[in-house]
Amino acid sequence: MNAFEERLDLLKKVQQMDFVVVELTLYTDTHQDDADALEQWREAIKEAARVRKHYENKFGPLSLMSAPSKQAIEVGWRWNQTPWPWQL
Repeated sequence: MNAFEERLDLLKKVQQMDFVVVELTLYTDTHQDDADALEQWREAIKEAARVRKHYENKFGPLSLMSAPSKQAIEVGWRWNQTPWPWQL
């Protein structure tokens, strides 16, 4: 797998985990007594954070909420350099 394919794959995983978190959030909003769903939501939040951190450590921040990342601090981050995540 080349670097571009790896980047796309990781970005897809970030998007998938964000989707899971949103769906579980909506479900638990209407099913507050579902302990299993609440535990799944907690695990999904952790996994989404792990995947996002992995992506950002390799390819830079996905949003301003992530900056300053380790990369930005060590080598500088240039927002004017492409491709941006939404351009992939």
